[in-house]
Amino acid sequence: MSTVSQFFQPPLYWQQFEELAAGMLREVYDIANAQQYGRPGQAQDGVDVYGKSRRYGMIGIQCKRLADLDENGNPYPGGPVNRKFLRDAADESLAFSPSLSLWILATTARRDTKVQGFVEELNKDWAAAGHDRTAMVWSWDECISYLNSFPPLQQWYYRDVIQVRNARDLDEMILQVIATAFHRPAFEVPLHCETTDEFLAALSDTQRALRTGELLDRQSRHVIRKSIGGWREIRNSGWRDAMGEVDKRLREFRSRLTQGLNEGQIRRVYNFLDFRDHRLAHELDDMRRGCVREVNHVLRAAGIHPIP
Repeated sequence: MSTVSQFFQPPLYWQQFEELAAGMLREVYDIANAQQYGRPGQAQDGVDVYGKSRRYGMIGIQCKRLADLDENGNPYPGGPVNRKFLRDAADESLAFSPSLSLWILATTARRDTKVQGFVEELNKDWAAAGHDRTAMVWSWDECISYLNSFPPLQQWYYRDVIQVRNARDLDEMILQVIATAFHRPAFEVPLHCETTDEFLAALSDTQRALRTGELLDRQSRHVIRKSIGGWREIRNSGWRDAMGEVDKRLREFRSRLTQGLNEGQIRRVYNFLDFRDHRLAHELDDMRRGCVREVNHVLRAAGIHPIP
């Protein structure tokens, strides 16, 4: 019988990602003494975690936590891995002593065929230059696979890295994603100040995060944060019911807005929303504010900072 793999949210902080990389190195390559290298501010020669395998020799991992948000909801710099990014990181690792047999770039970005091609190209160039070493990339997809394949690693990751102790912790992870999804101009600035297309896209992305736990970057459309499910996975029945009501209100808001656009009550003027019926504008604004109030009510109950 096949097993069901579950999704794991990437660590929120880079220190946690380095800890996870050390844990994966211990489990995947059976290196009991795998450890983090140096400390922040020290020259690390392209290596954050290292250890020596009986079978493969010295292995070094450089950790790059990409395609995610900081605690203020802003995208971290870097984005998906490109050719120069990979090459620069790989070149740094050539100075590491003792010499590496295997160098791994571990990243929270999702698997990308382009990046896999960059790695193949790098390995050919290293071989031509006489470097007896191999490069590979662990995307977040590989990290998820290892977490599902090694139960001790999974338990340790949840308990010690993400620090999930109970069902409430899982609920808070879901609520954090929902809070970030609502913390955007579409729920803050006056309705007439939002461009129509961006406003509709923001509403769609917010509802997606509410229902699935997936939050997309506005520009790249990459998943930048994901919890273990959307509002239906919240264990606290009161919070779950409240978020279900927010989902319903948001659906009604989008439906009323679309109807207004189709019937001409709302016009696109230089792609901005222009309300011919001011009563409709007030109605929609009340619906929008009601969604935020209900979300904030749950956030405060959970001890999470409310949306401003």
